[in-house]
Order: sequence, then structure tokens, then C-alpha cells
Amino acid sequence: MISLLVASLLFKGIGFTLKKYFQTKELLVISLYMVIVLISGTYSENKSDWMNWVRIKLPFIALPLAFAPIQQLSSKKFIVVLYGFMLTFFGCTVLVLGNYFMHYETMTQSFSWGTQIPMPFNHIRYTLMLAFSFFCALYLYKEQSFVLSANEKWVQLSYAGFVFIALHVLSVRSGLLALYLGLFYLAISGVFKRRQFLVGGSIFLLIAVLPFAAYKLVPSLHNKLEYMRYDLNEYQKGNINENSDAMRLLSMQIGMQMWRQNPLLGVGSGDLETETYSIYEKQYPQITVINRRVPHNQFIWVLAGTGLLGFALFLTAFFYPLIAQRYYQHGLFLILNLMIFSSFFTEDTFEEQMGSGFYLIFLLLLMNHFKRE
Repeated sequence: MISLLVASLLFKGIGFTLKKYFQTKELLVISLYMVIVLISGTYSENKSDWMNWVRIKLPFIALPLAFAPIQQLSSKKFIVVLYGFMLTFFGCTVLVLGNYFMHYETMTQSFSWGTQIPMPFNHIRYTLMLAFSFFCALYLYKEQSFVLSANEKWVQLSYAGFVFIALHVLSVRSGLLALYLGLFYLAISGVFKRRQFLVGGSIFLLIAVLPFAAYKLVPSLHNKLEYMRYDLNEYQKGNINENSDAMRLLSMQIGMQMWRQNPLLGVGSGDLETETYSIYEKQYPQITVINRRVPHNQFIWVLAGTGLLGFALFLTAFFYPLIAQRYYQHGLFLILNLMIFSSFFTEDTFEEQMGSGFYLIFLLLLMNHFKRE
């Protein structure tokens, strides 16, 4: 991310980069993610933690600046970038699945205890990226976008099939939700936009049948869903410690409590962790320190940290790029935003640079590709 910004400044010039940045409304609006954290610093007592959140939000200014002076990429360059993304995740996922099948029985059984198949980084963000690479392959196939020859369509379809199976084996619910939401959009688009009733109906049928079939046929997914049922039952009984879903639900509950106490401005990004742990200490001392978490929900995180003011700016930053230049008309662009939005309900996606970096790189890349000159 740093190298992208440095390259733009070196080869396009600081003056030209800043000029294009301030001329492009959607790039300025994206930087609101950073602005709300900066504002909250004025009433955050813990400046050290606040500076950490500022650091994490730097890509929301750095990457729009980096992309501002870049002319619209040629179709071939765009295809190569998508192929590079897909190739990276193909190699990565082969290694992940290879490790899983080498320890098949142990890892499959461990799903019953709430653990995950080891992945290169955060499993939720990893599978979100993997799911998006699935739709990149479908997009290239649909648009008949090739680098060398039309025979690449078989590579694109094969990759999509590989990822579809891999996501069910990995059994990360956020990744699967993103996958099926994207498929649901394709079905809706096929029926109502393109009048492709057979294609749309077939996708609807797959969406209805495949999750049930996967539950029955994929042991890792079966064990994961059985553990989820157990976890939710334990939460209802008040048994929270060491149960992953229960701990996430409690973190959201605490986040809402903080927001209700500070509805307009929140507690301040810098004080979010301090206030969270204070509530744990006073009201939930039975939860061990290692299991005390900030809200596992992006919406609640923003509300608790920056209040209704920050939340309004956050939603503006998210939805404005969709309507700017009617980017919502492009399926791949809409699917990216739909996937990220769905993750907000169970994850503070933008509070790690892996999540914000993935979103920004592809948001800005797709804006570059689809923009009207």
C-alpha cells in the first residue's frame, strides 16, 4: 500500500496527485473513514490507543491518493491484475487444503470445539478475499476476457469450481455468506435485469439445495454448524467464556451499552478498548482477560467509538462510491460492496489493515476500470 502511494507521488508528481484527489468527490468521501477517527481524538483520553487507530485508518487517505492520478487501465492490464489475484489465492488455498488433508481427522474433529483450519492470516478476511476471487473468475468468463486465447474460459470456470468447493471445506461462515449473497445477486440480476430465467432459476435452485447438501456431505462444515448450535445454546444459558460465538455476541452487547451511554459522539476511538475492558471488569469478571474483545461488529464499533455523528459519516463513505458515476450498475463492483457490508454484522472488518486494504484496493481498482471518461 505504501509503495502504491510512493509510486504515484514519484511518477505523477505531488501537485498533480493532490489536484486529481481533490477533484474527485468519491475519493474525498472515502477519506471520511479516517476523518471520524481523527475527530474522535479530540475527546479521547487515551492518545496512544487513538494513534494506533489513526495508523490503521491511514490507507483510507493513502490509497485514494495513490489511485487519484492513475489513468484508466487498459482492459488487458485489468485482466492481468485479476489473474494475479486469482493465482495468488489458488496457490495459497492449495497449501491450506493440503495441510488440512494431511491432518484430516484431527482438524475435522477440532471444528466441533470451535477451531478453524489454519490460514495465512485472519480466517474471515482470508475467505472474503477467496470468495471475491470466485466472482472475479465468473466476471472474466461472462465478459469473455482473455489474455491469450478463448481457451482460458475453461481455466476461469475450473478456478471458480475449485474455490466454490474450497470455501465449503474451509467452513468459515462469513466467507460462505459472502459467496451465497453474491450468487443471490447474480440470480436476481439474471431474472429481472437480463431476463435469463433459466440461468437465474438454476442459481436460485443451487442456493436452496447446495447449503443443505454441503451440511450433509462436508464433515468440516457439518461439525462447524453443530458447534454453532451448541455455542448459541451456551450463550442463552449464560455460559460465555471460551465459546467463540457467545463471546462475539457479548462484545456486541457491551458495544451497544457504551453507545447508549454516549449516543452522539461515542466514547472516542482512543478510549474504546479502555471502556470495553472496564465494563468486562465490572460486569463480567468471569470472562478471562484473553477473551475480552472490542465489539465484533463494524457498525457497533463505529457507534460505540464515534457515536451517531461518526456512524452517519461512515455510511456516507460506504454508500457514496456506489452511486457515484452509477457504479452500482456493474455487477462485480456491487458484489464487492455486498460482501464487505455483510461482514460488518459479525466482524470489525476495517479495524485491521488486511480488511481495509483488500476493500480499498479492489474498490479503487474497479472504480478506475468502470469510470466514464
